[in-house]
Amino acid sequence: NNHGMGDIEHAKMIDFYVPERAIQLFDGPSKDISDMWRILGRPVKDGGYIAGTIIKPKLGLRPEPFAHAAYQFWLGGDFIKNDEPQGNQTFCPMKKVIPLVVDAMKRAQDETGQAKLFSANITADDHYEMCARADYILEAFGPDADKVAFLVDGYVGGPGMVTTARRQYPNQYLHYHRAG
Repeated sequence: NNHGMGDIEHAKMIDFYVPERAIQLFDGPSKDISDMWRILGRPVKDGGYIAGTIIKPKLGLRPEPFAHAAYQFWLGGDFIKNDEPQGNQTFCPMKKVIPLVVDAMKRAQDETGQAKLFSANITADDHYEMCARADYILEAFGPDADKVAFLVDGYVGGPGMVTTARRQYPNQYLHYHRAG
């Protein structure tokens, strides 16, 4: 994203307005931070800091190193976000990397005794492909599917993709991303 955002100095947002009708067009989140703390086995009132990172396969990272990096981070951290443009790259195909990530998560959970979270990018060029990716990921994670968030790039997919993800997968955390 370093090429997609310009430098802004001394900017400060004081307030912004969204018309009520515009708000009514969107479903809003189905999960909140207390749900995430619950999944992590923490108190739901003040579950504390969630340590997360982003692994950048868009720079050429292959499936095995990606899964290894995930495992290493999960030994001390909680949450990994898949890279926003990384849904299914030729050098890191989803059907090859996801089973490796599932294994890495299981090993890290077994070793630490703590739950881990993964935000998987399901953004695609059409709604059917996005849902096929989501279904595959949920099936791959199996009993740990509640520990999966879905990242949807709203800039690439548009508001319809975000709404589709929210309505089709209400039990998953939805991570909206604005990259493009």
